[in-house]
Amino acid sequence: MVEGLSVLSIYDEAKYLNFKLSFLNDLGKISSKRLDYNNAIRYYNLASALAKDQEYLNIIQNNKALIYVKQKKFELAEQEFKAVYENSLGLDDEFQTNKALNNLGFVQSKLNKPEGLTNMLKALELKKALNNSTGLYWSYSNLSEYYSEQKDLKQAKYYADKSYEMAKLINSPILIKQALAKLIAINGDEYAQDYLIISDSLSVIQQLQENKYAKVKYDYSQNEKVTKEMELITEREKRWKITYLSLGVILVLMSGVFSIFQKLKYGKERTQQVYSTEKRISKKIHDEVANDLHLVLNKLELVPNINEGIIDDLDRIYMRTRDISKENGNLDVKSDFYELLNDLLQGYKTSEVNIITRTVSEINWDKVESYKKITVFRVIQELLVNMKKHSNASVVAFKFSRVKKKIEINYSDNGVGCEINKGSGLQNMETRIKSTNGTINFDTKPNKGFKAKIII
Repeated sequence: MVEGLSVLSIYDEAKYLNFKLSFLNDLGKISSKRLDYNNAIRYYNLASALAKDQEYLNIIQNNKALIYVKQKKFELAEQEFKAVYENSLGLDDEFQTNKALNNLGFVQSKLNKPEGLTNMLKALELKKALNNSTGLYWSYSNLSEYYSEQKDLKQAKYYADKSYEMAKLINSPILIKQALAKLIAINGDEYAQDYLIISDSLSVIQQLQENKYAKVKYDYSQNEKVTKEMELITEREKRWKITYLSLGVILVLMSGVFSIFQKLKYGKERTQQVYSTEKRISKKIHDEVANDLHLVLNKLELVPNINEGIIDDLDRIYMRTRDISKENGNLDVKSDFYELLNDLLQGYKTSEVNIITRTVSEINWDKVESYKKITVFRVIQELLVNMKKHSNASVVAFKFSRVKKKIEINYSDNGVGCEINKGSGLQNMETRIKSTNGTINFDTKPNKGFKAKIII
């Protein structure tokens, strides 16, 4: 155990405090049994200095006081028992309090202090109330010893008989032996036969314990061997667990990267699919609807007395059809995208509407993927169309900037604004931007203009 204590001293004291206290307390008990009282006190002092828990401190101080009793250092024993008693009162522990009070009274009686007997009798009554058999045994035993020293053999025998009854009730051979020893000292040979019987029983028990210890010692050496083997197996399993865990983390990370890649790929494919659909519809509008309208207009011009208003209406429909076809037609974003974007912006600039652009040329559009450039173009086109239709704005501003690896586009106009109601126009813009894992936010109120922030 001393070797175990030295091993524990190199580890974190806070973490292994309870183990260390248990070692020191056990070393104190072992030293006491070997009559090595000085070392017993030393171990208890070390434990007292480390103990933080008041209940555990009481146990250590109680054991220390019992050593002082064996050494007949009753003044020191009184100090320790008094501390245990006062601490127990603070803990509201009746069992410990009564035990400490009985022990305190016992050593006070050894010092011929009148409060000694008072404290022992008080502790006895409290133990009776609690029906504490072991506590009652020690109270009776201490009172018997006290009255023996006072030469009051009647009282001494009374309490010795009581302690003997309690020992038999508890069925403890050691306590029975102690009680019989007191009765023999008081009554002579009356209890000698019982004493011999219990002594023989204790000898058998002691021999069995020694045999058991020898077996335990052998088993321990065998277990130590098995333990070392198990430690090797555990260490090997630990390494495998770390390996499997590492592989699992790698797989999770790879799965996450693959998921992001698939999401980006899906967004790109979806954008390309939308773009292809738009081109197909645009071509169909141009080739079929616009051409058919143009043919109808040509025929109507040959009809005499035709209403000019009808021809003008059809002509406007024809021009709008061509505009829609042009707006959603094929885009060549692989050449000079800056020029393409600039043409779009300038196309909506009129004498009534001034369009201001900032830093659009500072973006390196060649490094931006084609499907993202198509999305930027179409969203800006949607914003301009909405502005032309609804805002009555006189000033429109675009600001382009690079934020880390993303492009940020801020749009604002001084139009009439509106309450946010995501119709087809705003919804289309959101759908386009989300397909590239980007974001778009709108900010507008009546008479407060219209703003949009795009990150792609």
